[in-house]
Amino acid sequence: MNTASYALGHLALRVSNLARARAFYVDTLHFTPLLEVPGRVLLNVHGLVIALVGDDPNTEQGDRFSPYRVGLDHLALAVPDQQELATLLEYLTQAGVPNHGIEEDEMTHARYISFYDPDGIAWEFYASPQR
Repeated sequence: MNTASYALGHLALRVSNLARARAFYVDTLHFTPLLEVPGRVLLNVHGLVIALVGDDPNTEQGDRFSPYRVGLDHLALAVPDQQELATLLEYLTQAGVPNHGIEEDEMTHARYISFYDPDGIAWEFYASPQR
């Protein structure tokens, strides 16, 4: 098996309130809606399909994402350069999205902005260091 030519096909995020999550991803982050059916919304962001999946009866009441559990830590979207990162910081701040400002990764030296969706799912916009 040669996985070298594989790519990420899609992500599915379980959310507690589909309408609230849709508003955040579409209205705030400007992800493009592709398809909406009861209980699911498919979005596109630069060719990556993200499925928002509504609450499930088996989900514990009040459950929220935690980067400290085994599994997903965070999701990161690459941006073209440092200027775009600065523009995104200004936009997120004006849109009222809590964030930690621009930080630098100790290992890769990439600069990034971390923030959370309404369910606490951790996201980053990051720009690789200039070479």
